[in-house]
Amino acid sequence: MTTDHINYQQQIAQSINEEKDHELLETIDNAPKQQISSNSIGINQNSILKNDEYQKSNQISDNHMNILTPIERRERILTLIIIGIIAFLTGIDYAIILPTAWGYINTFMRYHYGGFVMGILLSVFALSGAIAGIILGYLNDIGISLKRLVLFGILFKIIGNILYFIGINIYIVVISRLIAGIGMGLVPPLLAEISRRSTPKTRTQLLSKVLGCRQIGLLVGPCFTILLKQMNFVLFGIRVTMYNSPGLLMAILWLILAILTLFFFFDSPLSSVDHKVSSTPLNNYSFSQALKRVYTICKQPVIIVLLITSFIAYFNQTALETTLTPFTNRQFKWHELEVSILFAIAGIEITLVYVLLHYITKKFQDQSILLFGYILLSFACLIAVIILPFSQPGTQKYLPIFLLFVALDILALPLIVVTSTSLFTQQINNDEQGIGQGVQRFVINVATIVGPLYAGGLLKFTWIMLCSMLFIVLFATFLILAIYRSFKSKHDEELSALIRPTNNIR
Repeated sequence: MTTDHINYQQQIAQSINEEKDHELLETIDNAPKQQISSNSIGINQNSILKNDEYQKSNQISDNHMNILTPIERRERILTLIIIGIIAFLTGIDYAIILPTAWGYINTFMRYHYGGFVMGILLSVFALSGAIAGIILGYLNDIGISLKRLVLFGILFKIIGNILYFIGINIYIVVISRLIAGIGMGLVPPLLAEISRRSTPKTRTQLLSKVLGCRQIGLLVGPCFTILLKQMNFVLFGIRVTMYNSPGLLMAILWLILAILTLFFFFDSPLSSVDHKVSSTPLNNYSFSQALKRVYTICKQPVIIVLLITSFIAYFNQTALETTLTPFTNRQFKWHELEVSILFAIAGIEITLVYVLLHYITKKFQDQSILLFGYILLSFACLIAVIILPFSQPGTQKYLPIFLLFVALDILALPLIVVTSTSLFTQQINNDEQGIGQGVQRFVINVATIVGPLYAGGLLKFTWIMLCSMLFIVLFATFLILAIYRSFKSKHDEELSALIRPTNNIR
């Protein structure tokens, strides 16, 4: 991954010395409210200073990135590579365990109850990851070392996969995925770290690379599945088969990554603002304080819209994945081979879109790409709603139109996922990035639970499902249009807030 993400606000940052920035923040913190009120000129000076302090902290962070030493640059590169590997392994984990989980479940119980347990298996993994994400993100915000949090999350990944490999009974299998899901809680603090190690202008490019690494893992995962099918031997008294071997393989891979993290993952150097946060006693941050932070983040209209768009994007994706196999089997008489080929081509398309995002974001704003993504998604759903009633089961007449629907849907999803995440990080404070990402990933995980359940309940009523999806996609498009100017004005407000304290000093 490239690391040239330090161009934003360069002219402003170079004109201000970091030592003066630190003195300014101390002056603001120690200034009595009465003195601030006496200097007001018809507006609320206290609120302006508070906003300036937040914008100043962002500027100090950007200025600090511009003066990294060669050693700090090397540490930053290695850390970003480790983050990319983590994303890569999460993709492999999903790609090799999910396809074999159905057969693994049926080795313990009757086929009749397998679908219910499969749903539980997916739900507990997403739910534990959602809760852990908020907790770990909040711990990162209040000064806990990110390296420790990453090792903590990897430890749960290792334990969960070992239990999955042992698989004494179906309860152990379910508990193993619950524990492994806790390890997914490291995603929000990692995304928050990407936000802190980049600038708003180049953040989308870096996020597209990291999320692209996960997609590559999803493509590589099936290759491991082919090798695991040949497993049939005894290890430590446990029979290794194609069903439990994914747990053994992932435990080994996560263990290797834990060792790499120990030596090649480095916490970012603390700025003056970070020193103040980390020096604050942890007991000052109670559960109620965390809830207040969540409320402060979520009450903003822009944040609400971004959470809705994220939910709808992942809801759409998981619903499509759930219905694709049974629909193509009934409509076009497809079997496992045809569906596997379609998923492989779809994975290649998604990977290419992530690569293109690196160049697209240099010419277009994130909000423009997000809006374009939802327009594409609306058009795809509209095609499906119009054509489906005329399609007869067993005929290939409308197969090209179906493939066009899938292609447009897959093209839109990466555009929405990356830009909504990037815009979300740009709307919250640097010291709230962890818990903010935890909130967004919680919403996303809920979508991955609700999507398959909703689509699974309407397998025999596909047209009704597509109509409802078209409605919510159009609703999200309308919301983006309604707040589009808020996205555009945010950048200008940030620049003006950064300039104002400089004039006050002089």
